[in-house]
Amino acid sequence: MRYRTRMSARTREIEILAVAAATGSDFERYAHERVGRAAGLTEEELSTLACGTFTSEDPTEAAAYSLCRRLQDDPRPLDDDEYEAAVTPLGREGVVELVVLIGYYRTLAQLMEVFAIGAPSSQKESTRDRA
Repeated sequence: MRYRTRMSARTREIEILAVAAATGSDFERYAHERVGRAAGLTEEELSTLACGTFTSEDPTEAAAYSLCRRLQDDPRPLDDDEYEAAVTPLGREGVVELVVLIGYYRTLAQLMEVFAIGAPSSQKESTRDRA
């Protein structure tokens, strides 16, 4: 599901980096900014993803980012208008893939938080690491 989706590599990395920003996952950001660059994200786009202000002229990228932010910021179910705004550019399968991708990377972020795994330059020695 991580790599065999309808999403372009660029859209996938936008979502992963949006999750990294929302969860404060230094490791996800560290690992996926490099992948995002390879997928065509600019330094400015990477910066706006880190700050939560990303925009895109591409309707698929914009809808994917909007849905990603909505799901992370608000636990309520999508209303009909929100669902249609996502399904129109992404398709039903695309929405399912996106929700699964978000859940996967949120889970990874939480695991890294529990076990104090940060980006290589920001890793701190922890009692959990020495056990």
